[in-house]
Amino acid sequence: MSHPLGIWSAGVLIGLRTLRKEPVLGLKRLALPVSYWRSREFAYVWGQLQLGSGARVLDLGSPKDLAVMLARHRGYEVAATDILPEAISLSRRYAMAQGLDGRGPGSVHSEVQDGRALTYPDGSFDAAYSVSVLEHIPDHGDEAAMHELIRVVKPGGVVVVTVPYDRKYRETFVDGPVYERKPVGGEPLFFERHYDAAALADRLLGSEVVDVVDLSYWGEGVVRTEALLNWLGPVALPLSPLQAFFSTLSLRQVGGGPDGNGRGRGVGGGRRHVMAAFFTLRRR
Repeated sequence: MSHPLGIWSAGVLIGLRTLRKEPVLGLKRLALPVSYWRSREFAYVWGQLQLGSGARVLDLGSPKDLAVMLARHRGYEVAATDILPEAISLSRRYAMAQGLDGRGPGSVHSEVQDGRALTYPDGSFDAAYSVSVLEHIPDHGDEAAMHELIRVVKPGGVVVVTVPYDRKYRETFVDGPVYERKPVGGEPLFFERHYDAAALADRLLGSEVVDVVDLSYWGEGVVRTEALLNWLGPVALPLSPLQAFFSTLSLRQVGGGPDGNGRGRGVGGGRRHVMAAFFTLRRR
């Protein structure tokens, strides 16, 4: 399933298996088996995790359908974590509806954790991943979470991460609550950062106890499908089940890939629009 359409089919299976015990959740998953970017990000994580059945894997804050896919189809024991109790409750409902809730090979155990200060001992997991999460942690929380991901993985294990990327570093602030944080005094809250090459290297890739085994950049070409879907708004809702197909057509690797030291060849130019960085680290 290292292809968006394989991830899409696994998302459909989640919906079908959830229907009997949680019909509303099952229908929601069938309406959107996997979203535009998640289909490509999940496929990347799937391809980078080459572990034997029964491996212990940590999910830090990612959308929890990937945890279910890894437990069912790979036989991993996945610890699915999030800072939001409601996200963990939803994760547990999906896992229970499919008979995957629990501990041991082929199961998903969902629990509240703060990624900046995980409670797991050093070397607790064979691998860890975090899909589109670190960019939302304010201040230097992304660096703290990256340190924690590396700490809890065994020597030789991998950490797989996806984050937004742009040619120039930028941050976005919004009015209103952001995840677990509430506004104080009417001030806008930090929402996310888009990394550039320098910020990525300084904040996420700088650990001395890991090797960068893959770093690739992803985005769109001439057709900006994501912007088009956002512009269409509610009109695009009937197309939701097909988002993985749009991802297959539009999202491409626009730079990076191994160059001998694993750090990638840089971002391509021309009409390619870089939007995200995917990377894999191996702990020494």
